[in-house]
Amino acid sequence: MIHQGPEHSCRLPRLLLATVTMLAPGMAMASEGGGGHYISGTYAGPKAGIVPPEPGVYWTTSALYYGASASSSLNLPVAGAIRSGLELDFASLSYGVVYVPRLDMGNFTFAMGVTVPVQYMRTRAYLGNRARTDHDFDPGDIILSPAILGYRNGTHFYQARLDIFAPTGLYDASSLANVSMNYWTFTPTIAYTYLHPPSGLDISFNLGLDINTRNAKTDYTSGSILHLDMSVSLDVGRGFGLGIAGSALQQIQDDEGRLADQLGGFRGRAFSAGPMARYDFKLGETSLNASLRWVTEFGVQNRPSGDGIFFAISAKF
Repeated sequence: MIHQGPEHSCRLPRLLLATVTMLAPGMAMASEGGGGHYISGTYAGPKAGIVPPEPGVYWTTSALYYGASASSSLNLPVAGAIRSGLELDFASLSYGVVYVPRLDMGNFTFAMGVTVPVQYMRTRAYLGNRARTDHDFDPGDIILSPAILGYRNGTHFYQARLDIFAPTGLYDASSLANVSMNYWTFTPTIAYTYLHPPSGLDISFNLGLDINTRNAKTDYTSGSILHLDMSVSLDVGRGFGLGIAGSALQQIQDDEGRLADQLGGFRGRAFSAGPMARYDFKLGETSLNASLRWVTEFGVQNRPSGDGIFFAISAKF
């Protein structure tokens, strides 16, 4: 444990005051076309392991853009057919709320949350020499977090939670673009953050496992996906911090269904990395946290490959 002087001891509570669990919406990528509720780098942000210790209601507004493509050499199960080649643009704006009840749990904190996204997708896919483009702009799948448990020990913070992606959005099995996945995803997650107040060092990890149910309209089940997000950042003055973010995704189960069988299970893999900036500031009496990051994917297998830009701002009501 780090021994802190008086200035650093009073700074740590201020760092935690406006910290909120980041519930980030994922995307539906052209039906089962190599995607899922998780996008590379989604949870690669600062303070990922911290659950606010102070009772109250916290909010997060997040925005993301993801652009990706797959070459004609990659066969993808899209809208009930195997297609070669895909281009997509995806954008999301979401609003999340985390509630921390007043409970006497010592160094533990219990919370629960919900996130509601509105999303846009444009997808262009190919079947032989024919190309087709579809669009979708609708509310996405709501994310429920019925149980979030945090533990703090000095400047070490741990979190365990369950995220549930509910198929609440509209879905058209014949469309190339759907912002809803039309299936449930259950994501048990553990996260960790280390803070060093004298330097403003933040080291954060988030490890989750996506467990997907069957899409009843396509009779396709996407295999479970393990994903690790991480970030490291340092203060550079005036509330600003700079660092790097990255992620690793590995599908650990084969997809199931007629098209999946033709593609040999279609297991996916992806890595990403890129720069990150954060800004802690006050607006009146309200402490706010903001973060911005860009990641680019590499080492991708059985998925479109592209770039993601993520922005989030959070505070306590």
